[in-house]
Amino acid sequence: MRNTSINLASMAFLVADSNPYSLMIVHSILRGFSANKITEVRDSHAALQVLAEHRPDVLLCDTKLPPVGGIEFVKFVRRSSENPFRTLPILIMTGDTRASEIKKARDAGANMVVAKPLSPTALFDRLVWVAFNPRKFVDTERYFGPDRRFKIEGLPDSVGGRTEDAVAAVGEDSGPTLSQNEIDNLLNNARGS
Repeated sequence: MRNTSINLASMAFLVADSNPYSLMIVHSILRGFSANKITEVRDSHAALQVLAEHRPDVLLCDTKLPPVGGIEFVKFVRRSSENPFRTLPILIMTGDTRASEIKKARDAGANMVVAKPLSPTALFDRLVWVAFNPRKFVDTERYFGPDRRFKIEGLPDSVGGRTEDAVAAVGEDSGPTLSQNEIDNLLNNARGS
């Protein structure tokens, strides 16, 4: 992540969490970042109303948002083609950071997941990521949301899973390769050994 700054003073935030203490913490962190347009709600019904009437720039949503839960709420926001706010950046806040729970948030269409208890650094990093590294949206029968692929690890068997994926080509050998000792030395130097 590059060292950069964003101006949060002009951004409108919607924080959806049923826990008043969590709302206070998130509100305080955002105010510390100079944000001054912060709306707080405690359930998904109120969140929908604010989304429709005020069109915030970012939604921070707890996974336990009543009555249906934050994951189901995100699915509803993303999958309803009538929602004019379906491409809104959504950060899921959760105390359960198991891989299976992160996958649920990702598959629901969340842009990012932030672990609770929130730290100012983690929240700011996620906001910067969403602002400066937006992912294009994918629209299929079963999913609408930001592209779930974060890493460029190459394509399996050099063929992508989407029609727009290019075939990966491996270039010709361009010179001598490193020996195992040279590779080990590079790694040790990088580690500071």
